[in-house]
Amino acid sequence: MSARNDILNALRAALAKGEPFPKADSPSILPVTRLDPNEDLTARFVAEVERVKGIVHRATGDDDARRIIRDLLTDRCVRRVTMWDEAHLPLNGIEALLGELGIERVQGSNEAVATAEAGITSADWALASTGTLVLSSGPGRPRMASLLPPVHIAVLTEDRIVPRLEDYIAAQRAQRLGVFRGSSNVTLITGSSRTSDIEMHPVFGVHGPLELHIVLIENLG
Repeated sequence: MSARNDILNALRAALAKGEPFPKADSPSILPVTRLDPNEDLTARFVAEVERVKGIVHRATGDDDARRIIRDLLTDRCVRRVTMWDEAHLPLNGIEALLGELGIERVQGSNEAVATAEAGITSADWALASTGTLVLSSGPGRPRMASLLPPVHIAVLTEDRIVPRLEDYIAAQRAQRLGVFRGSSNVTLITGSSRTSDIEMHPVFGVHGPLELHIVLIENLG
């Protein structure tokens, strides 16, 4: 009998005695980020956004949100904007505002969108533990609006804030991954674009927006 057969027979005999490895209880999975059960999600979200060089503008209602957007655009002398369709924004009247300010809305090719000084989007969800925005793209929700212009303005309401990424993923699984199946892309945005040079000095705005402004509308009632 060959050495090969000796080895195979020894393995078969060992397997016949039972499972080669004892079963063990699955280890409990701890979330990557920590949140106190009683923590104020809005306050945590704002703090985390500011930690990664983003700016949160708290709005008490629609009129206040439009005023904030007006100030952001005029202070930066914006002449061209690319944006999501208003049907996908939690705030109406933005296109009318652009008209009042004489600002052109550009859309279509990446070359056209790249001429915009600001991009206006909403966000599907916001993750409190990391200050992250979750954006799904599709018809009327162009991905480049949040990536190409040097200024990104995201408009959302406080009820879109969830504790952490694990909660968002669990919700998507419960809904049979509907957002992932129905979107061309899902983007996670944490702060403004940043990288480091060869000496590890941080550099902002190289691979995306230099500024991230979040207009967070208070939920009334």
